[in-house]
Amino acid sequence: MASTPLFNAFGIPVRAHWSFWFLIFFVAWQLQEPGGIFPAAFGTSLLFMVCFMGCLLLHELGHCLVARRFGIQTREIKMTYIGGMAMFERSPREPRQELLVTAAGPLVNFLIAGLLFGGHCLEAGLSPGAWERGFFFWLMFFNLFLGLFNLVPGFPMDGGRILRSLLALKLPYLRATHIAVRVGQLVAVGFILWAFTPPFSLGLVLIGVFVLFLAQAELMRVRAEEALKQGSANLSRLFGGLFGGPAPGAGNGRSWGFTFGGPPPGGTEAEPSSPEPPSPPRDDSDCVIDMDPDGKVRKVWRKDESDD
Repeated sequence: MASTPLFNAFGIPVRAHWSFWFLIFFVAWQLQEPGGIFPAAFGTSLLFMVCFMGCLLLHELGHCLVARRFGIQTREIKMTYIGGMAMFERSPREPRQELLVTAAGPLVNFLIAGLLFGGHCLEAGLSPGAWERGFFFWLMFFNLFLGLFNLVPGFPMDGGRILRSLLALKLPYLRATHIAVRVGQLVAVGFILWAFTPPFSLGLVLIGVFVLFLAQAELMRVRAEEALKQGSANLSRLFGGLFGGPAPGAGNGRSWGFTFGGPPPGGTEAEPSSPEPPSPPRDDSDCVIDMDPDGKVRKVWRKDESDD
């Protein structure tokens, strides 16, 4: 089932995956169970979850509006069972920009928690006995928890990106990403180990596994971006024989002879193994692909480059 559009906020489309609705009803049901924070009050629990997800949406809008200040547009915000995801047209690469864009989300939650705290103090006073654990108390608590949890230094949470941006002030971006990812993966392992202390927590295991895999995916994304900027030699080192050259660790010693981002090199391809004439180049988007008779890619270059 595809995501359904909800509305536009500040010109940004907001969509919800079906798992988002499941999360709201599932958590609302848990909150109204005996021992929950709203026992035997499903309507109150459901309203609470709607308000909290509204705070989560404001968290994502905090990222988006600060990113817009730096000329980075947002395609959409998608609400899923793991929270909200702001889909930027491009990632901020300047450390200062990434720091401000990333920190905006948790700051929104801290601001909401502060406003709720101030409003309750104006109504009930500052004495501890005046703090009844009601609807607004728990909404303040959940916002405070969400802000602090997002500061945990692990991708894809905001804390991992904040750590990277701080490191990137002094280190190359790829090196900063590598350090931040490894720190986040250590935190993820800590979550998994903590989950096995009584009572067992499946949620912590899932969070730990989630951080482990997405942190590694972020590292591979940045490696690929850096390799693309530096040419086919670095692509070869990253992806093995796919972009020419031997695979890492020798591999099987075979190369596809795949060149990237320029005219084909002369005299480097191997002789065809078959006496049949090679197939003519065929058009594919904005590239020209030259294949030998057995279907292997020999050369790829852009149409706007010289092919002589």
